[in-house]
Amino acid sequence: MKLIAGCAERLPARYRGIAGMKSFAASVFLVIASTAHAGENPMWPTSLAWTCTFSSVIRCERSVDCLTAAEEGELNLDYRQNSLADRKGTVHPIKRHYVQTVAGSPIGSEVKIELDTNEVIWLSPADGTGGGSDNWIGAMLAPKTGVITQELRPLICKPIK
Repeated sequence: MKLIAGCAERLPARYRGIAGMKSFAASVFLVIASTAHAGENPMWPTSLAWTCTFSSVIRCERSVDCLTAAEEGELNLDYRQNSLADRKGTVHPIKRHYVQTVAGSPIGSEVKIELDTNEVIWLSPADGTGGGSDNWIGAMLAPKTGVITQELRPLICKPIK
């Protein structure tokens, strides 16, 4: 703000009001955009922090063979920090997330989260509409390089209140 105010002072008097109004308008639009975006994710009214657990992993190899292995773990999704902590405690920024709603579908909304590692999480309400349960279920898909080409973890996510 100081930079903008400093620039406005150097402008001729007739433009100072416009510079001030532009600064104010930019601030207002930023708040409106943030508020509109915040209302879009159906997980947020319940909680901004979630614990997601998994009890198995499906690993697919180059030879197209896929095997299921028992493997337990926990992920912590934190929308406040725009990040996900994996089972090793490593924090990964969320690259982007969005909500998808399909007309006529019994599922109210589906949330897709893309991490900076190119891993993708798809979640939908456990009861379809999100009215009877706070839990969300889905999967985390992790593309790999080498012999293992994909890993898929079925997730059960619960809000941290």
